[in-house]
Amino acid sequence: MDFRITINRKKLAQIIANFLTALLTVVRNYFLLIVFPYKTVRKISADNDQYQLIIIFGMIFLYFKFIYYLRGKPYPATLLFLIFVINFLITVSLFYWLSKPANKIRFSSFIFTFSYSLLPTLTWFVASSLLYVLLPPPRTISILGRGFSIFFLAFSLSLLAWKLILVYLSLRFSSRLGIYRILYMMFLYMLWFIPCTIFLYHFKLFRVPFI
Repeated sequence: MDFRITINRKKLAQIIANFLTALLTVVRNYFLLIVFPYKTVRKISADNDQYQLIIIFGMIFLYFKFIYYLRGKPYPATLLFLIFVINFLITVSLFYWLSKPANKIRFSSFIFTFSYSLLPTLTWFVASSLLYVLLPPPRTISILGRGFSIFFLAFSLSLLAWKLILVYLSLRFSSRLGIYRILYMMFLYMLWFIPCTIFLYHFKLFRVPFI
């Protein structure tokens, strides 16, 4: 009995150590993706630490829980999270399927790179929610109000640019294809993404797609 308890404690300690290491890696990669996106995405594309995926998707799940209690969404947070996961898997699978005929590639590489490309999205949604609490609507049209609107617009555009860079680099290193083939795949993806976004908006599941 004591021997089994010792083994279980060792396993638990190993799990905790692996989780904390992955957490530090995610935090480090977050900032490195801002400063050195090219080198960082290339490194992430060869990663296989599943704890990092658990942390990223865990943060997203906590966000859905937070926003549910903040704004009283009509749909449960767990349902929205499941829809997000399905949408994410469809996105990754589609790009993997479009890339597979050209090169010998790994599906896990798409999973890791696209998971990290969710960080700009998560940052924008968290920032929007916090501003909703700190500066709830309606907002004035005074100088401060207009200044805030300009700041938030610039902030949103910078995150969008960061997002697009990470998506392109994710496809670049995961698919190992050139820029023209990648742009062609993104065009084909838009043929599915736009109708899906309209569908989700129509049923009030997502005003802005979380992807």
